[in-house]
Amino acid sequence: DDDESEIDNRILADQIIKSYPWPIGVELRRLFSGSMRSLDRGRLDQLFKTIERTTQFISFVIVIELYEEVLNKKIGIDEKFAAQFNQRFNLLSLGNFTWIIRAIGTLFEKNDVQQFMPEMRGILHESFYKGLDFWVPERNEIGHYQINLTQEEIEKRCVEYADKLTFLLKQIAFITKYKLVT
Repeated sequence: DDDESEIDNRILADQIIKSYPWPIGVELRRLFSGSMRSLDRGRLDQLFKTIERTTQFISFVIVIELYEEVLNKKIGIDEKFAAQFNQRFNLLSLGNFTWIIRAIGTLFEKNDVQQFMPEMRGILHESFYKGLDFWVPERNEIGHYQINLTQEEIEKRCVEYADKLTFLLKQIAFITKYKLVT
């Protein structure tokens, strides 16, 4: 509040962590911890955990929205969609979380669904989906240690991934104003 004082990054980080729903906030707390300051494999892995938990959380929120819409008979789903959904929901991976977000978002758009969080409608578009899709092959190859990275490549990816995570967190920042039950 004091215009002359500098922002304490520790206090700012704590406010960010506390503002997001707990499943996201706990991963951010780990990412902001002192042990994660180095651009190393541990930080890279925590970036993946944070993006995965964030994507998982968004997909669960949107699944509940779909459930409510179907329950209230405001939207119907066809057998093809239901079969794909059931197949993907049984194996909860990053690729399936991103599919769920895109598929339900597209379904909501086609049916002009007014969502519980109206801001969701503003982010569920192609650039957001592409931002999520970016992570799937990266997570599969790097996160599961299918390729070996040099220290230089790890450092480069830590910076790049932090920027991409920041983009996603900014897109869903509206979620902090809702009291959600986890």
